[in-house]
Amino acid sequence: METIFSVCFFVGVGLTLITMIFGHFLDLIDEDGVDLFDFTIGVPTSPIVYMLFSTVFGGTGLILLQLTNWKIVWILAFAFGIAILISLTFYNLIIVSLRKAQNTSAPDQKDLIGIRAKVVETIPENGYGEISYVVNGNSFKAPAKSYDGIRIEKNVEVNIYFVQDYVFYVTLEKCKLLKETKS
Repeated sequence: METIFSVCFFVGVGLTLITMIFGHFLDLIDEDGVDLFDFTIGVPTSPIVYMLFSTVFGGTGLILLQLTNWKIVWILAFAFGIAILISLTFYNLIIVSLRKAQNTSAPDQKDLIGIRAKVVETIPENGYGEISYVVNGNSFKAPAKSYDGIRIEKNVEVNIYFVQDYVFYVTLEKCKLLKETKS
């Protein structure tokens, strides 16, 4: 039984380390990764929760095997219960909160087309500057380039024309087709 608990513990720890390293690697190359578990069935579907469950189940089982004389059935039940309790608590307090914050704070790029923004760093001719814009009461800053290739001074109001590769292309003119290009 010690082997089962050890495998669970080390697989959980190993997957956590691999995820951390791989996640940092993806950040370096500006890749968001793949959402394999993007559905809801009433059960926590985050891989992090599964790794946490495995680590806690294995660790609790190993500790109870060493420190108690309980029957294996009780050790399994207790380790399973503790792992479920900690995993669900983590899911409800951390994962759900982060998903809500992510969904409410950052707007989709297509929803930004036509929004007014203010130049906070002068955009040189055919160069890059920075804009500031407000969506749902939240203020954001982003790199910007003039769609027309002209210089746009600091503190000038502009319209977001489109977004490509995280660069906001802006124009001084209010575009007639802005709302049509959103879809």
